[in-house]
Amino acid sequence: MGNQKDWDELYQEASQAMRRWRREHKRATLTEIEDTVDEELARIRAQMIQDLAMASEAADIRSLPKEDRPKCPQCGRPAVANGRQKRQLATDHEQVVELNRNKAYCRHCKLSFFPSG
Repeated sequence: MGNQKDWDELYQEASQAMRRWRREHKRATLTEIEDTVDEELARIRAQMIQDLAMASEAADIRSLPKEDRPKCPQCGRPAVANGRQKRQLATDHEQVVELNRNKAYCRHCKLSFFPSG
């Protein structure tokens, strides 16, 4: 998982960028300020989401005991690992989050899925 220092550095960068932006946009409206702050914070948010998702046990289900493995959404049986795959997802603020996680497979239903969590 990304450590606190990484997140703190991202916050410091965003804070500095906002100070520079404000010096350059002295007459910005409240809406322009809000939009710009949201853009800067979206980068931090995306990194935190990515780091927290990758810290989940579901990121590597091979190491989990059978009873702790993700359950098939169709039949409820424990799934097995079916290789790793990278996925890119977009956040609500149009930032890309990249996940490199195990895909799960139900041998009974023949269903392949990405476990949540």
